[in-house]
Amino acid sequence: MNLLARSWIVVALLSLLALSPAHAGMTPQEVIWFKDAKAWAEKGEAEGQSNLGICYFKGEGVAKDFVQAAAWFRKAADQGFAPAQTLLGHAYFNGEGVQQDQSQAVSWYRKAAEQGLAEAQYNLGSHYADGEGVAKDIVQAVKWYRKASEQGYVLAQYSLGDCYAEGKGVAKDQIEAYAYWNQGTVEYARKKLAALEKQMTPEQIAAGKKRTKELRRELEDKIYENARQKEFAAKIAEKPDGK
Repeated sequence: MNLLARSWIVVALLSLLALSPAHAGMTPQEVIWFKDAKAWAEKGEAEGQSNLGICYFKGEGVAKDFVQAAAWFRKAADQGFAPAQTLLGHAYFNGEGVQQDQSQAVSWYRKAAEQGLAEAQYNLGSHYADGEGVAKDIVQAVKWYRKASEQGYVLAQYSLGDCYAEGKGVAKDQIEAYAYWNQGTVEYARKKLAALEKQMTPEQIAAGKKRTKELRRELEDKIYENARQKEFAAKIAEKPDGK
């Protein structure tokens, strides 16, 4: 059988598999992703376990099952895999596959945040800001928003803009709020920026635009430095003797 004919048969079989009752409505690629993730996960690989949890959570290549998703996230999280720790935090936050528990959500976000994962840092900051699962502490919220912001996480930059605009956890500063809201493309940040401009003098707006450029350069430097440190740490971790 020539290669072209064999490839056609493979495609046909995958199409039939995707249309079978067990995989109804799923694409052949989703089925492949699920099988690969399952094989990887069953070998104890944390990333594979996390990916398998995502398959169950989204219903990609397998029937949607939040309980299974949370179980696989936990296996990866227990190995210290920061993305899975964040996903498990989300599960506890929303009560998906586990009983809703904001304290547990905070605990898992913190584990990932301390490893430098920006999404977890932002979520931890949000819990401090709202007092969910942890005592309300705006200064701590600002601390974690800033860490995520310095990795380019736009929602954290937006939240820092809020803090500066309202004087929460930091001294009130319209110019700094303007600069943070002017960093990304988050729609509600753009709306707040437009509303703020109506309250500012032309001189203040000019100062805000100047600060926007300065802050962008500062953040770019921080983002580069954080990425470089992570790359260096990963290389060190790859060496068995740590040397």
